[in-house]
Amino acid sequence: MMDLKEDNLIINKRLILFLISILLLVSFCSIFFIENHSLVAHDESLYANRAKLIIDSNNWFTPFENAHHKTIGSYWLIALSFKIFGISEFSARLPSFIFSVLSSFVLFKIIKNIGGLKIGLISIFTLSSSFIWFSYSRYCSPDTFYIFLNLLSILYLIKTNNLLKEHKKKKYLFLSGLFLSIPFFVRSYLQLLPLLSLIPLILFKIKNLRYENTKYFIIGFFIGLIPLIIYYYISYSAYGVDSLIRPYMLLHGKTLTENNIFEGFLFYPRNLILLSTPFFIFLINGTRYILKNKSIEIQILLVFTPFINIFVLMLTASKYSHYGLFTIPLLASNASFGIYESFKKKSNGSIYTLKIFGGLMFIINTLIFLSSISNFHLKILNQFNLIEVLIISLLALAAMFLSLKIFYKTNSKSFNFNHILSIFFIQIFILSIFFTNGIIGNPNNEIKNFIYQSDVKKIIKDNQIFLIGELDNKNLNLLKFYLPKTKLIKKTQIPKLKTIYGIISDKDIKEFNDLIRGEFINLKEFKDINLIKIN
Repeated sequence: MMDLKEDNLIINKRLILFLISILLLVSFCSIFFIENHSLVAHDESLYANRAKLIIDSNNWFTPFENAHHKTIGSYWLIALSFKIFGISEFSARLPSFIFSVLSSFVLFKIIKNIGGLKIGLISIFTLSSSFIWFSYSRYCSPDTFYIFLNLLSILYLIKTNNLLKEHKKKKYLFLSGLFLSIPFFVRSYLQLLPLLSLIPLILFKIKNLRYENTKYFIIGFFIGLIPLIIYYYISYSAYGVDSLIRPYMLLHGKTLTENNIFEGFLFYPRNLILLSTPFFIFLINGTRYILKNKSIEIQILLVFTPFINIFVLMLTASKYSHYGLFTIPLLASNASFGIYESFKKKSNGSIYTLKIFGGLMFIINTLIFLSSISNFHLKILNQFNLIEVLIISLLALAAMFLSLKIFYKTNSKSFNFNHILSIFFIQIFILSIFFTNGIIGNPNNEIKNFIYQSDVKKIIKDNQIFLIGELDNKNLNLLKFYLPKTKLIKKTQIPKLKTIYGIISDKDIKEFNDLIRGEFINLKEFKDINLIKIN
């Protein structure tokens, strides 16, 4: 057995690598089941439609009619995925999955560098078990790519020290600066948040370096801004000064005017804690352990950097959980140190923390077990077959058993890291099954099923569909993605003297007879929208 032993702490490397391999396989396979997936109306359908517009127009810098409020890099990876794999939920969400895996690997490298192999392996499981990270790993957005770039910047900054040879030191500083500024092209002004949060770490790392070295960080940072500068130059040529004003107005709105000021004061700490279940239980332990035993560099990275990030968000008028996504890998790493400390010291506080974790996971998995069994008999949800119900039930039972062992046998010599990592594994595996079957990641399947009915599907395949009048934004965004050929028109712009197919709201259809002379047929109804044929 290739076991690692230190202070009676044991991690079974073969078991952990096996579990990681299973998670990668199951997670990747889960995004293939597109019949059980549908996009979130905001923001997934918006990102997907804009990426689709890039492909349709073959314009990778200025595809929009007017100046855009986000940098075009937000859509490039999704558009590239559409170009390679075709337009579907799978290709829309694939980039997020790829870069979530790469982000986990980079985080592992960071934590292995500062805390050792054990804590690095733990960080993979704590990060992946977070619901917000799990969700955005399968979400059509540039967020995981943006996190990946920031983690790369941190990795190369952490690897920089005075013991390195000069050429490596310069290389790492250059790459750190480069990867810190490229995200401005991907996420525009949102990158100011990680940049501001990382300033203490940057200053700490470069304060003992000669200018000959630090200038490479600065050079890398400005080279990383080149894609942004090129984009703004092309955008300015097409749209004028609006191309510079609109991104700033978005920043202004999100931080100051969208809601009441300080609207995020309770929202961000509350949501980030809830969405970090179950690893948030170990954050107090982790913070205490890092502040007492680790270097200033690690303290800044894993305690003060996420604190600054969350504190800045608390002072804004925004209420978007994904704005805090940058903190999740850092908090997960902090919690990984907390888990390590809990097993290493076995103090009263550590034992109490482990018992809370065991009790919470027992309750969660008991609910999952009872729900899966009752659902199989009552048929409340029809997504699961017998095999899936058995898998979920057995995994939940295993997690319940491990949770009880954690709760009652925290002082046992046989109790080690493998038990707690197995619980994290089970949570991630069950979430993947839920995603595969559309329990999560599938909020708009009804409208998708309406469009994919055989008679409706034939009409939309053979004809351009006109989106007529004032449609609800949610429906409009989804229809623009799922319908292959659409055109948005006003009621007064309906083409004369030809047969057309269109989708119109209930509200507008009441006024329809007064605006057209020909006849129309209401072919299909779905909630508050109608598929019509105009002769």
